[in-house]
Amino acid sequence: MAKKGRVFRDQAIVLRSHKLSESDKIIRILTREHGKRSVVAKGLRKTTSRFGARLEPLSYVDILLYEGRNMDTVQQVETKSSFKELREDLNLFVAISAMAELVDSLTEEHDPHPEVFDLLLGALTLMGHSPGSAEFILSFFEFKLFTAAGYSPGVKFCVFCGGPLTGGAASFSLDLGGLVCASCSEKRFAETGRLIKIGRLCAQLLEWMEDHPFGTFPQGEIAKSSGAKELALLLEKVAENLMEREFKSRKVMREIP
Repeated sequence: MAKKGRVFRDQAIVLRSHKLSESDKIIRILTREHGKRSVVAKGLRKTTSRFGARLEPLSYVDILLYEGRNMDTVQQVETKSSFKELREDLNLFVAISAMAELVDSLTEEHDPHPEVFDLLLGALTLMGHSPGSAEFILSFFEFKLFTAAGYSPGVKFCVFCGGPLTGGAASFSLDLGGLVCASCSEKRFAETGRLIKIGRLCAQLLEWMEDHPFGTFPQGEIAKSSGAKELALLLEKVAENLMEREFKSRKVMREIP
């Protein structure tokens, strides 16, 4: 970790920003080696700012920071990838904004998680290469992010009885954080918590994501859109339950025609 009053450099992805004064902004960034940080970009709101568009949301940058007592100050920024094509498409921008919002919610200030940084950067890159698969990429990202943050969903065995899942329709327990077999869900034990019934394809996609690295795509029957749409709705509920709030980007996503 950098010492107070020292200048240090890192890779960063811009998560969000808000106004600090007439000319300055506070930028929330995820750095690879120094964790999530709130930094001051002086003069960013001026047309003559030397940082300009380099600190747009979801930009991937090389950044030089001066570590202050309360917040760091941006000294220098070099763009590595602006992901401009993602920000210019409304549907893609909302999807990557959902990624940034979830990362911001699941990470703590100054707590390094290089694997989370790499996952987010990989998701942004993949979204640019495969924009037609944006919905599945977002779901796969969320699933892997839950695991990286220590909230790995249980999808291999029933999280209530420990028994096998039949491969058919199942239920996901929001309280227990995983799949519940048909037998346990039908008996409606109070301990199983709030259950969301899901179809066979959705259940199989959850297990597939557990077994495959991020960046790969499912093939065959489980790649059908019906399972992917159900999966997206389920993981949205899981995220809201985990953080105990509704995500703004998800609300906007539902309102887009």
